[in-house]
Amino acid sequence: MNNNSSNVKNSMNNYTKHSKAAKQMMHHKPFLVHLISTCLLLLQYSKAANPGPQIAKPGCKDHCGNVTIPYPFGIGPNCYHNPWFNVECYNGSDSFKLKKITTGTVNMDGIQINWDPLKGERNLISVVPCYRVCQGDGNPRSMLIGNSDNLRGSPFLYSRKGNVLLVNGCGGGIILRDKRNQTIAGCAAVCTTNSTAPGFDCYGVDCCQTTISNSVDYYSMELASMGKTPIVEDACTRAVLVDSKWIANKRKNLLHFQGLCDPARVVIEWSIEDLAVDSPSYGNSSCVKKAASVDDAGGYVCRCKEEFYQGNPYLPLGCQVVKECEGCVQDCISLGNHTFGCPKKEKKLNTGTIAVIIGLGTSLVLLLVLLGLYLLLRAIKRNRDVRLKARYFERNGGLLLKQQMSSQENNIEKIKILSSNELEKATDKYNEDRILGQGGQGTVYKGMLSDGNIVAIKKSKIEDESQLTVFINEVVILSQINHRNVVKLLACCLETEVPMLVYEYIPNGTLSDLIHDSKQDFAITWEMRLHIGTDIANALAYLHSSYLIPILHRDIKSSNILLDNKYRAKLSDFGISKSLSIDQTHVSTRVLGTIGYLDPGYYQSEQYTDKSDVYSFGVVLVELLTGQKAIRASNEHEEKSLVTWFLAHMEKCNLYDILDSRVLREGKEEEIMVVSNLAKRCLNLDGKSRPKMKEVAAELETVRSSMERGSMKMQSGSSNQHDQTFCSLIDITTGEFITLD
Repeated sequence: MNNNSSNVKNSMNNYTKHSKAAKQMMHHKPFLVHLISTCLLLLQYSKAANPGPQIAKPGCKDHCGNVTIPYPFGIGPNCYHNPWFNVECYNGSDSFKLKKITTGTVNMDGIQINWDPLKGERNLISVVPCYRVCQGDGNPRSMLIGNSDNLRGSPFLYSRKGNVLLVNGCGGGIILRDKRNQTIAGCAAVCTTNSTAPGFDCYGVDCCQTTISNSVDYYSMELASMGKTPIVEDACTRAVLVDSKWIANKRKNLLHFQGLCDPARVVIEWSIEDLAVDSPSYGNSSCVKKAASVDDAGGYVCRCKEEFYQGNPYLPLGCQVVKECEGCVQDCISLGNHTFGCPKKEKKLNTGTIAVIIGLGTSLVLLLVLLGLYLLLRAIKRNRDVRLKARYFERNGGLLLKQQMSSQENNIEKIKILSSNELEKATDKYNEDRILGQGGQGTVYKGMLSDGNIVAIKKSKIEDESQLTVFINEVVILSQINHRNVVKLLACCLETEVPMLVYEYIPNGTLSDLIHDSKQDFAITWEMRLHIGTDIANALAYLHSSYLIPILHRDIKSSNILLDNKYRAKLSDFGISKSLSIDQTHVSTRVLGTIGYLDPGYYQSEQYTDKSDVYSFGVVLVELLTGQKAIRASNEHEEKSLVTWFLAHMEKCNLYDILDSRVLREGKEEEIMVVSNLAKRCLNLDGKSRPKMKEVAAELETVRSSMERGSMKMQSGSSNQHDQTFCSLIDITTGEFITLD
């Protein structure tokens, strides 16, 4: 063993001692120990580095005669990766064998180990016998003529892309089978008595060749006779799985392939599956683990990561900088033909110039570091915001919304998705001065989008995930509706902490504010009341019957009726609305809604129908007639429920005592009678006796049209004749009761 090898061995022993000491500290200071161990490893190897590229483990032989033995192969104990790669060299000659493979072809004298990190080649060339069978009688028969060594469980495979099946002779075909008796190749040649002079190519006459279907760890060779056609020349067939490059170079020395059965060469692939490529000692290697395929044995394919590194990339610290690049690794340049060198050094600068350069360089480095930190922090914040917005989108029902939208059978208008930044800008960061109203389901802000449109932005109040269904339901319902008396949903935003909805802006507030707020300077006329009632009736009729999928609003009340700049009504707040299938008449659900507007029958049965919406609308009509709230503030002798109070006065024939003064002053008796009677029918305790919203809308349209023409023809209605008239009304001019038949 030479001095360099001794130095390497001593260095490895020293490294082992340092490593044992470092392991004792690992429990307490793992990072420090790891750092020290890595430094020691680098130091010891750098001291013991050989001048030339290292291909075998330190202290191990790297040649058998003139044959290179690279790691993971090795000669001697602890020199190979695992026992499959243990090489036995015959007294320093060019012959060697793999000790663990003791029978068959591979244990014969080895020829070469192909190892080219630049090309990623990983195979070895071994001697393989040719199989020869003679059938002089010409009788057809099939027979097994040979089989390969079984490499099962080893890291070796007979290569598909490196070998060909070559057959010389005719009258019989050669079939190759794998260990499962599956055919992986077959070849047969045509017999002829007038073939041309001996040639060097296999073209199907007296000779053929083919590839195998995939790399295998075993094959058997079988002769399959194809008839009594005589065999040419010596009536023998020769077959071999052979290195395609070797046979291509060998053919010119074969006379009609007579010498084919001299020891031939076969390509055997090798693979390695368990390298510690993530450790620092593989820092100069680039290793990619490939999956096994028909053309490749798989495993790690390693290269030195830079062209000016040389050595064995499969070894820890196996790739080292070439000697010409020592001291100028980063600036090392290629001189062509795999030679390298350091660039010529410039003339030395004077001290002042050096100081200026150092100062400028330091400043530039500091500036770049600060800029890098800023960009890094910005990128971290951006990534965190993106992840947070994605989490909000999922939590706020984005996936549920997509599912709901995609499950609709009809075409749904796509809702515009706005970013949280756009809504912050639109509301001046949710300034309290922009608040239009607050309720149980959230806060509504007035905002202006980038295109100049004034909108109402609803910031939903969702305290738990169960309320997300209400929010998504409102989005799905509104996305299906296109009616002038229903508030239009323009967009939504789901990447905020709470979901946001963007509606068209309705400037004149709610009907509840207009009727009940004493601070309102604007007095609502009888004509406006009729218009508002008609608008909402038309909207509900559209929801119940005019739309493809019937929709129950389930929360009709004066505070959910918005008024535009012309005081035309628009129905809003579809948070608890429900769609019905064609054959559905009701929805069974727990009682939801607003006290004072709920259908009494809904309390008992928990079944909500379109007639339940009719009842709530009847309460709104009574609000329009009386100017009172659904739950009245009254003394202990008066009824607090507006509905009960209204129906009681109708029964006592003193309805005019509770009507709003503006209604008494501006409304005609016939108009008041029809609207009051219509409200009474809507409030019938028997839901089946209530009119449909289509009938209600038509009757209100008639009253409004007649009022515009200045005449009112008495309407008799279409059901429950005894409910069509009041017992009496008061004549405004005389104060006398007028009984109506």
